[in-house]
Amino acid sequence: MLTMNGVGKEIVELFKGFGLGEYESRVYFALQIFGKTKAGKLWAPAGIPQSKVYNTIQVLSAKGLVETTSLNPLEVRAKPFLRFANNYMTEKKCSLYEIQEKIDDYRDAAKSNKLVRVVV
Repeated sequence: MLTMNGVGKEIVELFKGFGLGEYESRVYFALQIFGKTKAGKLWAPAGIPQSKVYNTIQVLSAKGLVETTSLNPLEVRAKPFLRFANNYMTEKKCSLYEIQEKIDDYRDAAKSNKLVRVVV
């Protein structure tokens, strides 16, 4: 695993706060540091089992965090973190607004003396 003067683990933990798993965080961090890298060589600096690297890359690709630059051998690179963080925050903000709208709907129904029952 990359330590970068002890900061590597801290960065991996911060990535987890954006919905990434342990292996995803490690691979994404390694790609941020090394740039375009052959997938087969990524497991060692990322500190994950060699058998997990391709699946982890596939998950990161599905989340829009990495892109393939070559197929044979497979090479990947990370997309910029700030773009990912901005998209993540926008999605979360939209979810919060949806929740608030539902709360407002229930509040309005309760104020108009309609039968409202909260069931969880």
